[in-house]
Amino acid sequence: MKVIERITLNNEETKQAAGLNKRINKADNTYSNIYLSNKYNYFSDMPTFVLAYERQKLIGLTMLYADDGPAEEVEVNLVVDPEFRRHHIASKMWKRSKHILLQYDYHKWEFVSEKVFLAKNPDFLANCNLTVVKEDSDYYMRTEQPLSLDKADRLNQILAVKPLTKNYIAQVAKAHSHAFGVEIATSTKYVKNALADKDTTSFLLLRGNEVAGYCAVDHGDNEDYFFGLFIDKPFRGQGFGTFFIKKMIAILQKEGSRVFALNADITNKTAIHIYEKAGFKILSETLYLKSQESH
Repeated sequence: MKVIERITLNNEETKQAAGLNKRINKADNTYSNIYLSNKYNYFSDMPTFVLAYERQKLIGLTMLYADDGPAEEVEVNLVVDPEFRRHHIASKMWKRSKHILLQYDYHKWEFVSEKVFLAKNPDFLANCNLTVVKEDSDYYMRTEQPLSLDKADRLNQILAVKPLTKNYIAQVAKAHSHAFGVEIATSTKYVKNALADKDTTSFLLLRGNEVAGYCAVDHGDNEDYFFGLFIDKPFRGQGFGTFFIKKMIAILQKEGSRVFALNADITNKTAIHIYEKAGFKILSETLYLKSQESH
């Protein structure tokens, strides 16, 4: 077996990684789709992927999602082909991954898993010396039968949904920074990268010339995934969120999209209710795991 590092994946590696992800989801009855790009990482030269190969077959993958500076936490996706588990592949990949993180002065990280996986593997947490960070859990939600926007909805008269353009970047980044509690530089990079990505559509919710909300949609092979979605604070509690997501879905359906997905913080009952009103259903619970060496 060989273990290699990659800053970005080439087309063949991306294809292999997607195939590995599908094999794992089928075997474990999970839904997670690992993000296969370093586009949002804080350090553009930091190795983002650690790959484990048995001959020419990809049997392990680690993705380090570090979208903020070294003071913040890194999200670690680490998976191994079901046929090759219990062969110390995960520990070898993590040793290499941890070395990368420490090189870039990251000392805090969480591993991503799903509730159904931990239920099927009750000894996993103890064997790996991990604990669940309950406050960080979120739901994976998806719909193939979204609920349509009522044409008579009064919000049609006062709101508009349009593609993001460069002249709105500063305004969106400021609102994004407030909504998610991150630095303005991080938000600006996030919004700019989403706008520049050919596989992503960025939407604005406008009331007149004011930005009321924002969302980016990643066009994957199997689903359109909504991320970075927020309604700015002055515009909350007025039905804007439900209107926004229904309107985006209507636009995307005209372009041929059929399956829509997102993640929602398990404690954010308001957001979950909004998504359910748009037709989304909870399919899985994503859990975040911390080790004692993360501090």
